[in-house]
Amino acid sequence: MSADSTTNSFKVVVVGSSGVGKTAVVRQLIDGKFNEEGQPTIGVEFKTYSLTADGDNIKLQIWDTAGQERFRSVSKAYFRNAVGAILVYDITSRASFEELNTWLNDLNALAAPNACIVLIGNKSDLTDDRQIDEAEADAFAQRYGLTRIETSAKDGTGVKEAFARLGEGIIRKEKEGKLVTPKPASEAGALNTNTVSPKKQSCC
Repeated sequence: MSADSTTNSFKVVVVGSSGVGKTAVVRQLIDGKFNEEGQPTIGVEFKTYSLTADGDNIKLQIWDTAGQERFRSVSKAYFRNAVGAILVYDITSRASFEELNTWLNDLNALAAPNACIVLIGNKSDLTDDRQIDEAEADAFAQRYGLTRIETSAKDGTGVKEAFARLGEGIIRKEKEGKLVTPKPASEAGALNTNTVSPKKQSCC
């Protein structure tokens, strides 16, 4: 954990298959905007987001990872020491839902012990195209002890709530002594731009 006088910083990753809307979710969170013609992330993109969680001012250092198979090894390198994760699937894509186990296994192996994970079903605005109903998604979340919420990167529904839950889960675990919080990468020095090119499953 790295902190100034008022704000603690935590490394979190946004993971999931290509096309589920990870970058769109982060853009909606940070900028309040949605790009209809968004392009797949190449490598990893880095953003920061400040919020208040459980009465504490915190900063999430958000690593938005590529979901394409050819970049997966690069993305996985950034999972290391993450104390939180947003795990994303697309409610209109069964394939993205079925690949969640693979992403969970990677997080379990590489993220910090007892990392807080929030599962989000994105594209909730596309109700007519839904392939994953909420009961099925809830059953998956319960099986793995995950907090779950549906979001729409397009209209903003649920986006801030998802990251608020993540922040609250991280702070709660830290206060309970259940979370290992290694020092996150500095915004300056380790990264000078927003883009870098080429552990445990836990309820919040």
